[in-house]
Parts: sequence; C-alpha cells; structure tokens
Amino acid sequence: MPNKPTLTRLGLLVGLLALTFGGYALARLLPDVGAGASPDLPPLSRLRLPPQSANGITVTLDSYYADALRLVFKIRFERQTEAYALENFSLTNSRGEEINSGYSNILPGDDPSVILLEAIPAYALTDDRLDGLSFSVISSDGSEVARLHFDLDLPILPARVAVFNNNPSARIISVANEADYLHPIYVERAVVSPSFTWFYLCYTKPTKADWMIGGDAALTVNRQTASMTTYNLLYDSSTGGGTKGGEPGWTPVGNYPRCVKIGFPIGSEIQSATELRLSIPTLEQSMPEVVPQTDLDAAYPKLRAQGIDMEWRFLEGGAYPEWKSLPAGMSEQEAMQKFMEALGYTFSGPWIFDIRLEPRDNSQPVFSTSHYGAATPIPLPVPEDASQIVKLSGWIRAFDLSPDGKFIAIATSQGIVVYDLSDRKMSILNEGESFFSVDWSPDGKKLAAGGVIMETSDGGRQHLAVWDTSTWEVVFEPQTSMGSYSFFGAIAWSPDGKYLAAGLADRGLAVFDVDAENVIAQRSDFLFPPNKVSWSPDGSRLVATGDLGFGIRRWWVKPDQAIRLYDQRSDAALGLAWSPDGQRIASTHQNGTVCFWTAATNQCDGLIYAHNSWAEGLAWSPDGSRLATGGGIIRVWDSQTGKLVISFGEKPALRYVQLAWPTPRTLVSLERNFGGEEEKTVIRFWDLDMGGITLQFEGGLFEK
Repeated sequence: MPNKPTLTRLGLLVGLLALTFGGYALARLLPDVGAGASPDLPPLSRLRLPPQSANGITVTLDSYYADALRLVFKIRFERQTEAYALENFSLTNSRGEEINSGYSNILPGDDPSVILLEAIPAYALTDDRLDGLSFSVISSDGSEVARLHFDLDLPILPARVAVFNNNPSARIISVANEADYLHPIYVERAVVSPSFTWFYLCYTKPTKADWMIGGDAALTVNRQTASMTTYNLLYDSSTGGGTKGGEPGWTPVGNYPRCVKIGFPIGSEIQSATELRLSIPTLEQSMPEVVPQTDLDAAYPKLRAQGIDMEWRFLEGGAYPEWKSLPAGMSEQEAMQKFMEALGYTFSGPWIFDIRLEPRDNSQPVFSTSHYGAATPIPLPVPEDASQIVKLSGWIRAFDLSPDGKFIAIATSQGIVVYDLSDRKMSILNEGESFFSVDWSPDGKKLAAGGVIMETSDGGRQHLAVWDTSTWEVVFEPQTSMGSYSFFGAIAWSPDGKYLAAGLADRGLAVFDVDAENVIAQRSDFLFPPNKVSWSPDGSRLVATGDLGFGIRRWWVKPDQAIRLYDQRSDAALGLAWSPDGQRIASTHQNGTVCFWTAATNQCDGLIYAHNSWAEGLAWSPDGSRLATGGGIIRVWDSQTGKLVISFGEKPALRYVQLAWPTPRTLVSLERNFGGEEEKTVIRFWDLDMGGITLQFEGGLFEK
C-alpha cells in the first residue's frame, strides 16, 4: 500500500482542482513542526488568550500568523485522551462578517494534542483585522462533540496586487520561452503577501484536452524557492462558453482559451523591492478518471528503464500510485512527474519569467475606511420658498453646469432644458425627444447631448447632437447606429474642447473630432454601453464604465491602448471621475464601495466602504481635497485619509445618481425616488456652508 504522504498529496491536489469557488482554496491540518521549523511555514506570533471549553474538551489558541493570502493557527488540546479532528471553521472580520466559507482537509499530526491549521483564501482578504475564529471538534466516529469560538483582535498583513500592463511599479524584465511559440503563457498579474504569492496566467492549450500548469512549477523570491501548492481554474473557453471557474470582478484576458491562478507559499513585504522568477517547466494533462490500460502498459517499461517500479492502483472513487522501488535520492513527487511524462501527459517548456516589483509608491495615500459608526446625518431639508422650486415636464436623467456657472442644462425624457440661473428663464431644445446625457464644452461655446428619437414604444434611433450656444443651431450631428435602442450612453468633452467621447448603445465608445466631423478613435466590446466617461485633465486618457466584469476601462486615445482597472473588493463600477490634479481616479460601485485609483500604478490604494449598497454619484471638490459620493445619502470624504467629513440628504427609497461640485460652497445632486407609486427625479443645489437647499428642479413622473 502507498504510504500516507502520497495519499496526502493526491488528496490535496484533488481538493484544489475541485474547488473553484468558495472562501478557501486550501485549508489543511499540518503536523506540529514548531514555528520556523518548516521553510514554507511563516513565523507564528504567540497568543495569550483564555482557553475555551465545551463538553469536557478544552482548547487553547497557542499562536497565529495572518496576512491577506495566508492564515495559520496553532491549536492545542489540553488533557486529550483521544484524537480529534477540526471541521467547519470560520473567521470573522472587524465588523463581525464571515470572511470564509470553511473548507478543510483533516490530517492529524504525530502529536494528537497539537494541530496547525493553515488556510489559503481563494481571494485575497480585504479586511485589516480578524475578529473571531470558530470551529467544530469532531470525534473519531465523525460526530461533532464541541463547537468552540475565540474572540480575536488581530491584524492582517496586507497584500499588493501587481498588474503587468503599463505599470511602472510591476515589470516583467525578461521572458524565456523555449516551448513552441504557438503555446505562449501570459502573466496577467501577481498578488503578493509577506508569505504567499498568487500568479494569474492565461495560455493556449497544446490540444483540446484538459491541460494544467505542471506540478513542477516553482517560484523564486529573493533567492528562496518554493513549489506550487495551489491551483484554481479561472476560465476555459471549452466549458460551456467559459463559464467554469472564475473569480468575482476578474475577466479573461485577450483570446487565450484558458486562464488559471497558481499559488506558492512564499512572498515578500509590500515596502520592499522584490525580484521574482516564475519557472514553469511543463504543462500537464489532467489525469482521466480511468487511465487507459494501453497507456499504462506503454508507460511501465519507460519507468523501469529509469529505475522506477510502480503500479497504478484503482480504488472505489479514485486511484493512487503504488511505489515499489525508486532510484536513490528520487522523491515520490519526482517519480510522479516521470510517470506523467511516460504516459504522454506532459508538454515541455520551459517558460521562465523574471519579474521586479518596486516598493509601494507612497506618493498617494493608502487607506481602507468605512462609514460605519459615523455621526447621524443631517436631515433632508425642504425649501421654504416656493420660488426655489422649478417644475419640469420630463423625467430627469442627467445635468451639467456651464463653465461660467450661469446656466444648467438638463437632459429629460421631453427634451434638453436650458435654464438661466441668473434671471431664471428656461428654454427647451428638441422638445419631445428623449435625452439621456448632456455636457457643456469647456469654453461654454457648445452643448452636446445624446438621446433617442423614439420610433416605437420600445425604442428608436440613437441621436447625438451638438449646438452652438450663441445661436442654438445644431453644428454637429453624426450618423449613429440604426436599430431599436432605448437609451444613450455617457458623453464627455476633452479638456481642450476639440474631441467629444460618446458611449454608444451598441456596446462601443467613440471619440469624435467635432470640427472635422469624423471619428478619430473607437473602442468596442464593452459589456454594456458606458454610462460614465471621464477625461484626464491633460486630455490624453479616458476612463469609462461598462467594461468586461462590470469594471473600468482606461484608454490612451493616442496611441490606441487600453487596460482594465480591477479590484476584487469592489463590484460593478457605476461612477468615476479624475481628480483635478490628474493623479487619481475615483470610482463608485454597486456594492457601495468607493475606490481611489493611483493613476501611475492603476491600483486602488484607497478604499471606502462608503454606502450600504449601490454607490453611484460622485464629485471631487474643486481643490481635490474631498470627494462627495451618493447612494441613499450624500457623504463627503477626506480624500487623503478616507475619513467621513459630513453626510446629509438621507431619505428612504432615494438614490443620488449624479453629483457636481462647481464651487467650494455649492454641491449639486440628481436624485431618483424609487419608492411608492410616484417615481420622481429631483436636482438640488446644496449650500454646504449654510446646510440648506437654494434651488431645486422637480422632474415629471417616470413614464412606465
């Protein structure tokens, strides 16, 4: 019979391949080797917590290690009379929320009273503290004899995400690929903590079979080397449209048919410059459920010629290798690799990547904060003077203030409303047409709007128009896509007023030269039409929502290059805006988070758990020191620390979908009321010094 280590390794491999969703890719109980005795085990910190007891069982949490990618706990049973196992463990964060789904593989050590519990999260933890650990104690007959809980307040060391695409702080220095050039491997990103590293890889499979990264893959970090221990399938184009596997917020890269992520129990500190070498000698075809006898008959002579005598044994529900004799010095893992080669289940490389990660750039603030525990918000005031309320006939979808602050243009379901804020006179452009977006040119001489000319009750033809604001004549009206469309995406002028970006309903983003009346650049294949677009202050780049994975696409218009901004802590992007100095990009997300992206690194260095759900509107203060965000309430944040400054405008069934901050004193909001029989839209002008509303526009009821 095979010895225990072989069964252990095969069991872990099966568990890793099977688990593509859930909280932990691997959780195993290791024999107690003592802190520091294993080169793969991070140093443990001693804990002084009171023991926990239940049903005559007393357990002490002896020591621990925790970073965003790896958790280790040393658990000691007191006065133990029989061997126990642990199952159903769970961890909670500082808000009491569970941060894992509790997958475990039980392997008692030599000392039955001490167990090391190691857990590798399937996705990097985003919390900075652990609040609690719970687990079940299982007796030898499989029954639960105790459920124990430890209250904790322990820090979690962070990980850094390095995306290898136009990122000066994360560079692939060289690539050595001796394999067939038709089978490249693309390294998309690395996630590195002090004790663990994930690599996200995409590649072309040699055949249609199930080809994985070989088990002989290794990572060298600052001259220390570790073998691959975890493997997760992210995407495979051959499995029902690529639906197998995956990770929240991650999207496939390029046209590669398979993407995976592989893990190594080795890492580096965020503050340190790090040199890494990722070596992938082979690709391996996964073992079929039943290895054909013809393949085995062909493999055995090849193995015996190398001094390996083994037999592949079948069991109910699985199989294992029985090693009869091995050459001196050869490990069972090396012998298993020879067995795979003899079966013809390997494809030789190697693929070698030399990588350098620079120390984290501290020029932009790094924080993770939350609105929890914030002061009671200021109630929503009601204007006392009826003259402050302007009634509109159409449903309000968007607004924009003229650069001189004298006018507001409002996109409604019944036309474009242009309102003079000084003499309070109103005019309507294209009355009766359904508009979705509106934007003044930076010099105020032009006004652009995107709408739909309804041809049926369900939709119509897209319509983009630009008016000369001195004559209100249309000066640009490009031909847009034909079809039955029910909306128009975002529009945005470049800072110099020469170009106009427009999100089209056929999942595209086009940049028009308005004077030349042509398209100078275009991007397609968005998941849905961009509903928010923002230019960088220097006019060289665009960011837009609607990308694959509901993420953000950052686009250099000249040259035509684009990358995706991604952070696994956030959900679908709903709003975004460049900071006034161009150093950062702020984005709001469907799960209520707000990201501050450092433009130089494309990393979300500042994260706020800003709203309970659905954060959409956002606006930078004129000096960039604060950021206002809108969900069911407006919250204003210090952009350097992520701390809440003030909140106001709270009302049930209300959502702030657009914000503007034209002067230090004035904030403008567009809200939609989704509750009750009447679904309303309202634009409000807030006086931030006095805490009141100076003007508001009330739209008509939603046309259902």
